Amino acid sequence: MTASDPPNAPEDQSLETDAGTDAGSDLGSDVGRVPERESSPGQLSMPGWLPPPQEVTGSSKGPQSKAERDRADGSGSASADQDEPVALAAVAVPLPLPEPLTYSVPAALRPWVMPGVRVRVRVGKRKLVGVVMELPAEAPEGVRLRPLEEVVDDDPVLSPELLELARFTADYYFAPPGEVIRALLPSDLPGGGERRLRLTDAGALALPSSEVESQVVELLRESSSLSISELRQRLPVPELGAVIEELIRRKRVAASGSAGLGGRMKTAYDLAPGELEAHIEGAGRSPQGRAVIRTLADLARPATAAELTGAVGCTTAVLRRLVKKGILRSFTQMERISLSRHRLGGEGRPDFELRPDQAKAVTAVEEALAERRYAPFLLQGMTGSGKTEVYLRAVEATLAQDRSSILLVPEIALVPALAGAVRQRFGDQLALLHSSLGASERRQEWQRIRAGDARVVLGPRSAILAPVRDLGLVVVDEEQDSAYKQDVTPRYHGRDLALVRARHSNAAVLLVSATPSLETRLNAQRQRFGSLTLTARAGHGALPDPILVDLKQEDVPRKPGEVILSIDLRQEIEATVGEGSQVILLRNRRGYSPVLLCRACGEDFRCDDCGLARTYHRKEHQLVCHYCGSAVPAPSVCPSCESDALDPIGTGTERLEEQFREMFPGVSVDVLDRDAVRRPGGAAAVLERFRAGGTQVLIGTQMVAKGHHFPNVALAGVLSADTYLGFPDFRAVERTYNLLVQLAGRAGRGDRPGRVVLQTYHPQHYAIQAALHHDDEAFATEELRFRRMFHYPPYTRLVQLLSRDTDRRRAHQRLRDLADAIYRHPLSQRVRITGPAPAAFEKLRGKWRFQLLLRGPSHKDLHQLLRDVLPEAQDSGLVVDVDPQDLM
Repeated sequence: MTASDPPNAPEDQSLETDAGTDAGSDLGSDVGRVPERESSPGQLSMPGWLPPPQEVTGSSKGPQSKAERDRADGSGSASADQDEPVALAAVAVPLPLPEPLTYSVPAALRPWVMPGVRVRVRVGKRKLVGVVMELPAEAPEGVRLRPLEEVVDDDPVLSPELLELARFTADYYFAPPGEVIRALLPSDLPGGGERRLRLTDAGALALPSSEVESQVVELLRESSSLSISELRQRLPVPELGAVIEELIRRKRVAASGSAGLGGRMKTAYDLAPGELEAHIEGAGRSPQGRAVIRTLADLARPATAAELTGAVGCTTAVLRRLVKKGILRSFTQMERISLSRHRLGGEGRPDFELRPDQAKAVTAVEEALAERRYAPFLLQGMTGSGKTEVYLRAVEATLAQDRSSILLVPEIALVPALAGAVRQRFGDQLALLHSSLGASERRQEWQRIRAGDARVVLGPRSAILAPVRDLGLVVVDEEQDSAYKQDVTPRYHGRDLALVRARHSNAAVLLVSATPSLETRLNAQRQRFGSLTLTARAGHGALPDPILVDLKQEDVPRKPGEVILSIDLRQEIEATVGEGSQVILLRNRRGYSPVLLCRACGEDFRCDDCGLARTYHRKEHQLVCHYCGSAVPAPSVCPSCESDALDPIGTGTERLEEQFREMFPGVSVDVLDRDAVRRPGGAAAVLERFRAGGTQVLIGTQMVAKGHHFPNVALAGVLSADTYLGFPDFRAVERTYNLLVQLAGRAGRGDRPGRVVLQTYHPQHYAIQAALHHDDEAFATEELRFRRMFHYPPYTRLVQLLSRDTDRRRAHQRLRDLADAIYRHPLSQRVRITGPAPAAFEKLRGKWRFQLLLRGPSHKDLHQLLRDVLPEAQDSGLVVDVDPQDLM
């Protein structure tokens, strides 16, 4: 237990944060509670589920320690410094290693080595950049240390808070610490040690005040410029850093290329030390050369080549000649990137009063902020009830305290619309973090956040890792969405890390949803989360009228591959379009058809690497595997039997669009799916056309159901409400219900009443009925009963062990051996073990897949069991997924 846990507290069956509140994922549970490890009071436990290697041979197999560093430094072994303690640093490197590696710190580098800075180290024969996690007092026994080779940063790039979050993430999700650190930093972040220094005129003429300052000045006089790293190598003295900062402060040395700033590197020019008239005379008879010198003298600052050539009307050859003569000095500096498309001025808060239920919710958050305490809330309300306005008011209150906020959304496609609302309120305080930004843009936004210039961060799950200053509020919109769970290492859940980070920062958390996850519902029922409920729709909007269509009763021709548009749905579309309103249709399959089938021989063109039928994309005339992304040209005749009896079976968004245009000629229609996202303009362009009224009907996958506000939409239609019901995943019913409610919520948000048409083959299913009648309590009651009966989260904790290998037998045997070890462990008596068995998709991306599921009432038991039985050597074929969201 952590220091905050009450003594002798009973173990709960759901995950708690280390604040004592349940966190999520399967976390009905305690995502935030740290597994019991030896740690300092109040600190999250250190990562690492494998014992540190006992010996390092110089390869990349295991951690390096202090003695190895001494050996590389010429000292031979750790015993060489027995009279004086050796300074140590634990460094997380970007390799799948279970623990940070330990290095010794040379005396000259000790002033710069501190937790959170990046350093360059040798791992085997490679040089890698890692992050210092801590400064341990002792090295692992029997290990030879290597020294740190270089300090990359002047100051820590990761705060103590983010380092603690990294430790928790590595420990709880069984992730290599180096992989976690990689997720926290921009991939191309420049180092402070790369800042270049040059001597100013004042520095060239002033008398040095110390021997070290004299040596720095002399080195800079000999070179046009030097990086801080180069100076450290040439002048390895502990006081160098203080001397450099003092010279910069007194303007005797100028620094360019500030650490971590986003942008492109540009060549800049400045006058060399000396008299202006001497420089002009040195330029000779060249009028352009003299003009360049005078321009720089007038500017009294460095200028880029573009600035100088534009002002003078010369070529860069003139600049190069002046550099060669020693009149100019050239160096590189960072050019800031204009993000004007993301930087709109704020227009302030819309002028309207909150409803009493909204005002009550805002007041509760404001009280928690005023007390600077950790306070998790569930903000629940029907679609269109004004939840966004509540949390934007909470952001206002956070900024009023000079604290920062993080707003999380499940999909990048939801960022543009919400960004517009946030910009209206907060203008340049907003920063966006997501993978659709260019590398330089992302790096620059990261630095703006780190510097405190942006206090409101918006993005998908990775935005929870943003380096905000003084975090006060985290908002997780659509918190039930499985997209918050990352499916690659580190396999964290964004919602759960939001709770953990807020706990550590004494911040408030708003989990926002019309259909909360069962884990969050249970936490609210047990009063671990405050419950804030909105009971009415905003404005004049009302919940849409439901229309249920039993597809078994439809008397329509059923040719294979025909789009199923029932008579009722067609009539509703005609009426809605006729009255000038808009329509959203949900078909949760992209492409033209899921299968292209040869009716003569049964060939269905399966992917060689995945064993699953490829989806037919008619526009591109391709067969595409939606799991590995491989594509082949669609044939005109069957390659197996040479028959032309090829039929597309089933319906995707592309085919629905085609048939819709045939049924409703003249009605403008657009498609939003993953294929549309890849086209010019992406999802934002499709949504903007629809919002502006340029499109009457929007067809799409589940992307159309999440978080959009379209006041003119009067009809929402679900072509098949049964899409997920048959999936072999215990969350299939919950996902079906969430999707139906979210899609229905797009209709009736304006002044006109809305309707929702649900087409299904299972009209009596409790999830369909609950969505149809807006009966959230009925669904939650029935689904929680099912979960309790069959021991699924949120009443138990779940870990999936997935074995992947190109050899089927080897993939299976790996899990069989692991299962044997688990059964022999004493804690196995308290754990339900299912498998090993083939995964739902047994072969994906060329690898065979087997899974082993572990369920237990205590996350501590599961974590301890896994630490004891997992192999000491990292196995790339074994995936450990804690609190998995998808068992497919």
